[in-house]
Amino acid sequence: MNSGQLPSFLEPRKLADQEAEIKGQTTVSRLPRLAEFRDSQDEIVEVALRFGRDEERRQQVTGTVKTRLQLTCQRCLELVQTAVQANVALVMVYDEEQIKALPEHLDPWLVTDERITLSELLEEELLLALPLVAMHEQCPVVLHKSAEPAAAVESKRDNPFAVLAQLKNRDD
Repeated sequence: MNSGQLPSFLEPRKLADQEAEIKGQTTVSRLPRLAEFRDSQDEIVEVALRFGRDEERRQQVTGTVKTRLQLTCQRCLELVQTAVQANVALVMVYDEEQIKALPEHLDPWLVTDERITLSELLEEELLLALPLVAMHEQCPVVLHKSAEPAAAVESKRDNPFAVLAQLKNRDD
């Protein structure tokens, strides 16, 4: 069992055979694919992964990866701190044929090398766990509202069918 300092590289097959656990922390700044989250670079990323085999003797990795990221609120366009947690449940596969043979409810993890970079796994899982839309529960910025109700605005717009209505009235 590894705890505290996370290794840079993993040997997933070996870890699965040993039923190893990896627990520790890193920072967002150590995950290159998360560089776009500039305001989150000092945030802690907590990692708890278990390697082993499932009931069908397939090698797998399960656990969690979690952090907090500053995302843009889609209502007010201000930053909102968002908890991001990835629940990892992957079955290791070694070629395309194994991916095709895997039941649909299982997520494959294509392992092509003996050693892999841990940051790649963490980045991928966190990116997949990002919310589709980030929003404050209550935006700190008051959004500007139109003085006119929406119905009034709609009635002032040009109606593309007004010409047809005029032609119909002429025919009657």
